[in-house]
Amino acid sequence: MCKYDVYVTNLNQLPEGQELQIQVRDLTPGTHKYSQKWVKCLVSPDAAAYPEKLMIRFGQGQPNDQPYSIKVIEEINKIPLKFL
Repeated sequence: MCKYDVYVTNLNQLPEGQELQIQVRDLTPGTHKYSQKWVKCLVSPDAAAYPEKLMIRFGQGQPNDQPYSIKVIEEINKIPLKFL
């Protein structure tokens, strides 16, 4: 099971049932822990709705008390390709 966190200014940035593009930080133990990635995903305030867990953090890192869940659809490469 994967675990992620995301920084937001308010919970309205994470509407339920809509495909989102957000930057998350991977909290899964291992060599890639704390790596940042852009993902297409679905988010729910119901902790059991999706298999992966999402911790919400506000502006200066304050955690939200309610656990969320996330379903990562795909990773997105936000770095533009350079053509030679």
